Amino acid sequence: MENHKRISLAIQQVRVPLRLLDVLESSMNGGGAKMSSLVERWSKLAQLHPNQNAEKCLLLNVPGRIEVLGKHTDYAGGFSLTCASSRSMASVVATHESPSLILMDAARNITLEIPYHEVGLVEGASWATYANTVLARLIRHFGTPKNGVTIVLESNIPSAAGLSSSSGLIITLALGLLGKGNFPIPIPALDRAAFAGFAGAIESGAQFGDWVGDAGVGTRGGSQDHTAIVCSVASQLGLFSYFPVAKEQAVPFPESLTFVIGSSGVKARKTGDAKDAYNDASDRARHVVSSWNRLRESSKDLVTPARNMGEMLRDPAFDRSLLQAQLQKEAQGASLWNRFLQFEKETEVVIPGVINQIHQQNWSGLGDFVDESQRMADEWLGNQVPETNALVSLARQSGAYAASGFGAGFGGAVWALVDTELADSFRKTWMKQYAAAFPTRSQYLEFFTDFPSHGVTIHGETDFPL
Repeated sequence: MENHKRISLAIQQVRVPLRLLDVLESSMNGGGAKMSSLVERWSKLAQLHPNQNAEKCLLLNVPGRIEVLGKHTDYAGGFSLTCASSRSMASVVATHESPSLILMDAARNITLEIPYHEVGLVEGASWATYANTVLARLIRHFGTPKNGVTIVLESNIPSAAGLSSSSGLIITLALGLLGKGNFPIPIPALDRAAFAGFAGAIESGAQFGDWVGDAGVGTRGGSQDHTAIVCSVASQLGLFSYFPVAKEQAVPFPESLTFVIGSSGVKARKTGDAKDAYNDASDRARHVVSSWNRLRESSKDLVTPARNMGEMLRDPAFDRSLLQAQLQKEAQGASLWNRFLQFEKETEVVIPGVINQIHQQNWSGLGDFVDESQRMADEWLGNQVPETNALVSLARQSGAYAASGFGAGFGGAVWALVDTELADSFRKTWMKQYAAAFPTRSQYLEFFTDFPSHGVTIHGETDFPL
């Protein structure tokens, strides 16, 4: 995996920012202010780490992600356009003597310990589900770790705001355990794309290659978030497909533009209040494909059933009118047809159109395509709420070239694309307008500038053959 520096790092060394910065800069040819800030975060975490005598620790930086376009398209066999956020989850990983996973959230002052023989039984923290899910899956595939693992982490990614802090936690847990757990069964080398696909399968519970799946964390999603978090490149938007994960195109991000992220204050927890609504969007996509496969079976010319809507669209025999007629016979037929229309137009029209407008630097045209994506998300996909619709409308009225709700939806955040030199003044105006419109959400708001950043970075010696 790129950006993994195999240098030996002791906890005592990481505790001293200047010492750590010197080591990392010499191995990375510099890093500027961003690296200095990250080093400060790692050093503070090392000072809190319970194993102060660890001679070999692992430093992880796992960013959030911005879904530019591709609303609920990944698991449905489509494309999405994404990038990593500059906000991230930083962690320091080292071993300990007891057979357990210890997870310490430094920002919230919460510690969770899961004995390896009691996986799934420990509750209490809001993210216990994620820790239990990752640990159980890795043990099933690779056996019980020989080493206890302690992960001390801190995140500046807004929680449940659509930047996929939950998938970032999945990746942090998986990398920390694979890197320091010393599993008895050899772990195959995975490149970034394969690891992203595996991380997505851990979260959703899907099978990955020969590795049998399970219930996951309870959401039936895909690998988009994990792919953006792991595979992104700084100053680029990435166009990805997901069966398997593959990078289709790199789109340079204009230096003159900046994302401004506005959180709605409506928490969108995929394993909490938003789970049923999130899974309904996924279930409708599966229902559409099942209907098409039944239609093809009845004509006795079905060779291989489509696994998702993307494969269905690529079927040479695909006929939109036949599908529409089939869906009209079913309960909720209109909702199923709208789910298909949203997927088809997002994948086949909107995303290619936006990429073309970026290349032409036609920001007005880009905004028109993104407006259509937002409309479809609201009317056809049904994953928007009044607050996210208002954020988009206010952003456009305030001069943003484009704005869109992103992530799982049902709350979360909106990105707005603006001139870099105007970003800060736009941010203040946008937040003030939104707070006035939704005063009950004011205490939960976080508005900040963002830009396409690099995916996961790892420093230190690790057992995982990256």
